Amino acid sequence: MSAAPDLVVLGLGPAGRAVAHRAAAAGLTVRAFDPAPDARWRRTFGLWADELPGWLPGSVVAARSSPQVIARGRFDLRREYAVLDVDRLQDALPLDGVDVRAERTTRDGHGAAFVIDARGPAPSGSPNVPRQTAAGVLVPLGAQEELWMDWRVAPGVPDGAPASFLYAVRVSEDALLLEETCLAGAPALTVDALEARLRARLAARGVAAGELHERVDFPLLSSGPRRGAGWCGVGVRGTTLHPATGYSVASSLAFADDAVAAVRAGRNPVSTDAVLAHRMRAAALRALLGMSPDEQRDFFDVFFSLPDRHVRAFLSARTPATTNAAAMAAAFVAAPWGLRRRLARAVTPPASQPSRRRR
Repeated sequence: MSAAPDLVVLGLGPAGRAVAHRAAAAGLTVRAFDPAPDARWRRTFGLWADELPGWLPGSVVAARSSPQVIARGRFDLRREYAVLDVDRLQDALPLDGVDVRAERTTRDGHGAAFVIDARGPAPSGSPNVPRQTAAGVLVPLGAQEELWMDWRVAPGVPDGAPASFLYAVRVSEDALLLEETCLAGAPALTVDALEARLRARLAARGVAAGELHERVDFPLLSSGPRRGAGWCGVGVRGTTLHPATGYSVASSLAFADDAVAAVRAGRNPVSTDAVLAHRMRAAALRALLGMSPDEQRDFFDVFFSLPDRHVRAFLSARTPATTNAAAMAAAFVAAPWGLRRRLARAVTPPASQPSRRRR
């Protein structure tokens, strides 16, 4: 009979596997549950190179670049972006010493073990759940300039139609991934609609593209608490998925060592401050969802004009609440009045309705 675990991990995607791997390497007794623990990952994972944990080998990086942003103007982010080799990443997170169970389970019934819920989004058929969607193709390096976000409107998109942007980043020594992306929508643009925009955009630039390489569709928020007595979430179930950007890989990998230290110290890895900061980022998502396409482009022009410290702070899902608030306040002050109203409504709770009395 195996020893009672110190830590139970539910789900062995990148977030859960990183926690299980680092916890076992640190000497904790770990049990992990996943219905398909050996399934290979297929999505493209990108992150800022300076956020890659030092315990990962450099070989997990497939390509590096210094992409720019185009909103109303053009912005140099002055920061290196890395796309990971997902096979090497997965292989760099071996589960030696982990008691892996190829089955599903819930958060309950694990005795005194601390539980980390990394199962990904709970099923939801509601169109009101904010989602990020994208359609991507591969093209030869040099066929298109590298851009982290290109908010220029794709050909044939009518005025007032939901906004999307082109994500064009190096994924290998000789290839770029071009993805037409709906940053956030409720409902979001469909992958098919984004593919049509992408092909129209590329045709206008004389760029030939083959079959669709990647289809992206995932929720940006999950209902329910982020932590509780004896458990916490990670990824969309926790605080490491950024609701306003969809990025989670860097913060989830970094969370692994935080989780190990917290479990050893007998505290919850998801702090009160992390929950508060996540709520602020969710408010930013609400602001984005309330903006018209033109307002979104105006907002990103304002945002990327901010001092670099504020841009970096807001793009990270690990920024403390006070630092995150400072970045959001800077964006508010820099925004024109119309956008300020949008931002203010997103962070202000609805006023309670006054009671009606008979006179």
